[in-house]
Formats: sequence, C-alpha cells, structure tokens
Amino acid sequence: MQLYADRLSDDPRFLVPRPLDEWTTDQVLVMDYIAAESIDTLADASQAVRERSMAALLDLVLHELFVFGHMQTDPNFANYRWRPESGEIVLLDFGAARPVPPETSNAYRALLRAGLAGDRDGLRAALVDVGFVSPGLLARHGQALDAMIDTIIAHVLRPGLFDFADRSFVAQLRELATPVVADTASWHLPPVETMFVQRKVSGTALLAVRMQARLPLVDMVAGMVAQD
Repeated sequence: MQLYADRLSDDPRFLVPRPLDEWTTDQVLVMDYIAAESIDTLADASQAVRERSMAALLDLVLHELFVFGHMQTDPNFANYRWRPESGEIVLLDFGAARPVPPETSNAYRALLRAGLAGDRDGLRAALVDVGFVSPGLLARHGQALDAMIDTIIAHVLRPGLFDFADRSFVAQLRELATPVVADTASWHLPPVETMFVQRKVSGTALLAVRMQARLPLVDMVAGMVAQD
C-alpha cells in the first residue's frame, strides 16, 4: 500500500489510502477512510468519463508491468472505488501485490511489439516465451494458432479506437480454438508469474467491457513497449 501511495502520489487520477501506523498491528491494518462509490456506479457516467477512467486503469496496468516492476494482481472490482465529484479512482487491497520479474516484463514487451507490428512469426515465438503456448502445441496445432493470431491482429489493429464491448471476433476464436482445447495432449499451464499478470490484464479488460469503453489501445500500448 505504501509503495503504491508513493508511486502514485503525483498522479491526480488515483488515490491510495495511507496506513495509520499508530493503530496498525501485525493482525490489523488501519488506514485512511476515503469516501467513494463502488466502481460499478461508473457505468452510469457519461461515455467520456467512463473512457477517461478506464484509460487511467489501463495505463496503470502498463506502468505496473513495464515501469514499476510491481503489480497488484487481483483485479476484483471491489478493489476499485470511484469519486464522481473528482473522477479519482481509489485503489484498495494490496494483498495480491507482487514483483514482476524482468524476464516476464520483457517477454510481454516482445509479445506486444510483435502484435503491434502484425508479425505472426514474432507472435508465435513470443507466445512460447511468455508461456501461453508450448512448443508441442505449436507443432500439433500451428495452423489453428496462426488463424487465431490473424483474427486477433485484424481486430486489434483496425483503424480508430478499440471498442472493448465489440465481441464480434470471439465466436470465430472459439471455433478455431475448439480442436486445440479438445486435444488434451497439448494442454499446458503457463508459468505462475505469467498467470498472475494475465489475471490482472484480463480483469481490467473485463471491466473495460462492462464500461463499454473505446480507447486508443494501440497508441497506449505502443508508447509503453517502445521503451526498453
């Protein structure tokens, strides 16, 4: 909590409670009370407000992964609250915060760079490096994987804002993935660190879907992964 409070102290988009050391014990954490509403109430705000808030949360995830080297990996919606009068997002519950190893960050950077470049071969290699895909799966289902990659690239790299609520490509992905999922010999668990990061990424995307956000996703990601 203190780490995030310090890291975000100059960022007007976020508020982090401060622990009250004089009342805190080994068993009890006492912290500031910040009046705010459930993040679910953000869904009733204007499109511009929803998108500004989701852009802030996505930017936070990118900074956690590529700048801070530390990520709060539990994207439970209850861990976010919102102050309508100021637009500030309150961040709560850092029990799942953990370091992001440099190798995990670098692997994600390579993955996203390849995706933004529309580089199918680069994406194949990066998916193996991150741990989403095993070499065995690539050997057995390379054609299906290529088709899924092409589908995702075509959807993400379309001109204009990325519409998180547009799930038109999901049915096609599901159809392409069906024979891969059915092949139990190719099942594979990603590394633990990758699963923690992906939980945060997926949860943030799910919140963006709920908020029907349209964001300059490509530009946001490109600006972060361009740096080494």
